[in-house]
Amino acid sequence: MIVNFRGTRGSIPAALTAADVREKVTSALLASRGKELRSEGQIRKFVDNELPFHVSGTYGGNTPCVQIDTGSQEYLVFDGGSGIRPLGNEIMSTGPGCKTIHIFLSHLHYDHLQGIPFFTPAYIPGNKIVFHGGHENLKESLSRHMEAPYFPINIDTMGAELIFEKHTPGDRLKVADCQITLYEQDHPGASFGFRVEHGTESVVYSTDAEHRIPAHGKTYPYVEFIKNADLLIFDAPYTLSQSIGSREDWGHSSNIMGVELAARANVKKLALFHHDPAATDLQMSDFLKHTQKFLSLSQQKIKQTRAGIPGMPVSRTHPQEVLIAYDGLKVEI
Repeated sequence: MIVNFRGTRGSIPAALTAADVREKVTSALLASRGKELRSEGQIRKFVDNELPFHVSGTYGGNTPCVQIDTGSQEYLVFDGGSGIRPLGNEIMSTGPGCKTIHIFLSHLHYDHLQGIPFFTPAYIPGNKIVFHGGHENLKESLSRHMEAPYFPINIDTMGAELIFEKHTPGDRLKVADCQITLYEQDHPGASFGFRVEHGTESVVYSTDAEHRIPAHGKTYPYVEFIKNADLLIFDAPYTLSQSIGSREDWGHSSNIMGVELAARANVKKLALFHHDPAATDLQMSDFLKHTQKFLSLSQQKIKQTRAGIPGMPVSRTHPQEVLIAYDGLKVEI
C-alpha cells in the first residue's frame, strides 16, 4: 500500500502568507552563504539535503484527506476535507474512463466535508462515488451543507452515481482489494476510525479522537484496534499539557499519547495528524523533535528496566519511526 496524504490540518485550512514565504526565502539565502551553488543541480541538492524541512517545505494547509493506493482500480479515500479537491484534479488527469471512488468519512464536522463540493469526479456522469460512514444521517448531512444559502449548487447537480452506505463498528468491509474495519472513537458527535488490511499490511486511520483516563488502564479496546499496524495515522494537534488542561474535552489527543498507545500496540510507524491550524512550520518541526525525544527516552527507559529484571517479558515495542504528516507526503508500506 502507498499512503498519500492530501490534507493534514484540522479545524480549518491554514494557508501560508506572503510574509511566511518571504521568511522561508530569506532563511534559505542566509543558509546558502559560502556554499558552492553555481549549477541547478548544486542548488537542488542543497535544498534537499541541507535545509531543514520548515524552510525548504511546508506541512501544508489543507484539511483532512488521505488516499491509499492498494493496486486496485478503485480509489480508496478517507475524509473529504479541502485536500480532496487537488486529489480530484489528479484523478481527472488520469484520462477518460469511469471511476469508482470510495470515500470513508470519519465524522460529519465541516473540516472533514468541506472539499466534497469541489471534488470534480463527483460531477462527471459515469463515475461512481460511494460514501461510507458510521453516522445515520450521512446522505442528509452531505446534502444540507450544499444547500442555499451555504453553497450555490446542491448535491443533485453532481452527475456521478452517488451511493451512501452506513456501517456499524466491528463491520469488516471488502473494498478496493482490502478489508476495512470501523471503530467508534470518543469525539463530540462520535467519530470513526478505520483499519485497512491488505494481505499482511495494515494501516489505521484514526483522527478526531480523545483518549481519556481509561486509555491508561491495563485493557483498552483501542489498543487492540491498532495492534501491530504498519502505520498508525493518529490525531495529535496538542501537547500532553494542552490535552489534559485548557483543551480537555475538545475531542483530540496529544503526541505523547500517540507514542504511548503505539508502543502498547506494537505499531511500526506513527504519523501525527490533524495539526493545529495555528501552528507554524517551525513550531511543527519543534513539535516533531520533542516527540522524537520522548520516543527515544521511552525506549531507553524500557531497555534499562529490562536489563535490571532478568527474564522480564517484552510488553511493548516502540514505533520504529515517528513523523508528522504533511500535504504531499507518501508513505509506502
